[in-house]
Amino acid sequence: MRSHRIRAVAALLSALTMTGFAPGSLPRAAALPGDQMVFMVLSAGGMAPSVVYAMQSPSLAIYGDGRVLTTVPGPALQPVPARYELARIEPDTVRQFIAEARSGGLLDGNTDFGAPRMTDLPTTTVLVHGDGEPAQVRVYALDRQFEAGLTPAQRDARDRLRSLIEKASGLPAGAVRQPYSPDRVAVYEPLPGRHEDPGSVVWPGPPPPDFLAPSANRRFLSCGELTGTAAVTVYRAALENPGAGWLVEGTTRVLAVNPLPWKGCG
Repeated sequence: MRSHRIRAVAALLSALTMTGFAPGSLPRAAALPGDQMVFMVLSAGGMAPSVVYAMQSPSLAIYGDGRVLTTVPGPALQPVPARYELARIEPDTVRQFIAEARSGGLLDGNTDFGAPRMTDLPTTTVLVHGDGEPAQVRVYALDRQFEAGLTPAQRDARDRLRSLIEKASGLPAGAVRQPYSPDRVAVYEPLPGRHEDPGSVVWPGPPPPDFLAPSANRRFLSCGELTGTAAVTVYRAALENPGAGWLVEGTTRVLAVNPLPWKGCG
């Protein structure tokens, strides 16, 4: 009888090994969709003109196929689109990081991060999207200098979130980086401001009526998307045109270009 049990256990262990499930291990998660943004960090909001609000985009974006986009510091007080660098890491590294980020429960929506009693500061959004439904948290004033009035548990949660962001930012360490040119951009036309400078650069894209539509966002008159060559051309020109004032048929129009619109046109 004992020999039969030993043989049965040996057969089971052999089957587990052949199928990739060693004792004490978990089944390997499926590969993530290559074009899916699986991790994102965005700091936005606060006191900002509509044109700046339109250009706010993620500081870090990681995709299932291993692409990692990080912002390149730009000139201070220059309202231009973000510049990005593109690096590539192994998709398995991404998959493992996303699994770890979800397993801790930090981003499940039940964590109390508190809210400092300050006004007009940015809110940091962290999104993780693995093989299930996406999860995200929005944390106001994620900066230690504003957190003295929070509880120890709230400060600890914020420290854990900062550590997660830092770990994500470090994933492409040592990887080759190259300038990123988007194949899709969003274009927003903000509500007119009080002191807009006249445009001096001719709009390099298609006629605005061809792609702009009324916006449901109260900050904008209209918005639209450009793809392909038009997106690249408009983005590169926008990097050299602070303020986003353009000449369109001899009239100044503010058209803000965003190379990585998180929620698209809206």
